[in-house]
Amino acid sequence: MLFGSSDEKRFVLGYDLGDKVSQISYLASDADMPETLSVLAGAELYNIPTVLCKRNEVNQWFYGKEAVRHIEDGDGIAVTGLVAAARTGKAVVVGDAEYDPIALLTLFIKRSLSLLSMELSLDNVDAIMFTTKSLDHRMVQVLNAVTSALELKTQNIFYQSHEESFYNYMLYQPDDLMHHSILACDYDLDDLHVYEMNLNHNTTPVVATIDVKSFDDLRLPNEEFPKEAPLFHKTCERLDDEFLTIMQKVCEDRIVSTVFLLGDGFKEKWPKRSLEFLCRTRRVFQGNNMFSKGASIAARERINPSDNSKKYVFLGEDKLKSNLGMKLLKCGTEVYYALLDAGANWYEAGAQLEIIMDPSGILNIEVTPLTGKMPKMVQLYLDGLEKRPEGTTRLRITLFMNSVSEVAVKVQDLGFGELFPSTGKVWEQVIEL
Repeated sequence: MLFGSSDEKRFVLGYDLGDKVSQISYLASDADMPETLSVLAGAELYNIPTVLCKRNEVNQWFYGKEAVRHIEDGDGIAVTGLVAAARTGKAVVVGDAEYDPIALLTLFIKRSLSLLSMELSLDNVDAIMFTTKSLDHRMVQVLNAVTSALELKTQNIFYQSHEESFYNYMLYQPDDLMHHSILACDYDLDDLHVYEMNLNHNTTPVVATIDVKSFDDLRLPNEEFPKEAPLFHKTCERLDDEFLTIMQKVCEDRIVSTVFLLGDGFKEKWPKRSLEFLCRTRRVFQGNNMFSKGASIAARERINPSDNSKKYVFLGEDKLKSNLGMKLLKCGTEVYYALLDAGANWYEAGAQLEIIMDPSGILNIEVTPLTGKMPKMVQLYLDGLEKRPEGTTRLRITLFMNSVSEVAVKVQDLGFGELFPSTGKVWEQVIEL
């Protein structure tokens, strides 16, 4: 069933899982753009602190802002760094007991999802996209364990990086914002992460790439603004000067059409000179819920792709950057059969097909990069292939990726029914991209 094809309103979710704060956005089947869940009705308070608190002496747990309140009141034990703890896999000590870090992260996500009951029922959710700052192999393992433990109603559960959520958000922006480089500056009073998105309009589909740079020049002690007026103004001036220097360097020798200022680090409105510089020839927007909104848009694209997803392809660090395919005979005519498509997450990419092999014993796989490299033909020699009458050798070809730059190919002899039983032979080869 296509998203939004029934009379009942359906939803997709974008869950931004952060080390310090998390957010949830939702996109209804009858809406064009997502909404972000506010932790306080009627306000634009989107951040859910990624924190748990166990009440003293009893087995009672709080999460988010309520956890912060109990920690500040001194009547509970703080459990922070939930994502980092889950990545290490080491038991978390809370009081006199040890807890599984995956179980704690699952508890936080489950409790935070319960906030949605104010807006929608999880029974009406068709897909969930989790987005995180970095999405390596270990983070995928953590998310697999967490989502399995959550026992969500939908099977459509996906993961992607902040870079890709930025890309998905931009897919739904006006075309005039997409002509040149686009910057997203994410600042949390600790580190500044600058995402630069570039589009290559000379390719079909248009290839989008995102480069990320990190700066610690804007780091604040204790990650908070001083409350005293003279020191507050001095801090604002320092941040403004540092940010201006960074932006001048980032914008040097390139045309930047659009800038997004993201995160709580910008909410004190300290950018003055830097904002004047950015606004000179560019459109500048401020907010802090781009990644969760982009994730919810991505969730919809996964189950109901729009025309935009066919016009653009995103080649991020965790993306397959080449098309892989084979020329096969179909009804006597040679056709191209796509095996793996560029733009897929390497950890999700895979293919399996069965073919009738010709007598040559050689499989040819075409590798066509979308990064400007030359296409190449990779040949797999099936040494020792059983000699049978033409049209009676059936093979199963399986492809999966070991990493973003390695495709593993496994070929299995299936024989041909009772006439020519399988030899059980298997050929394996790794293609370096």
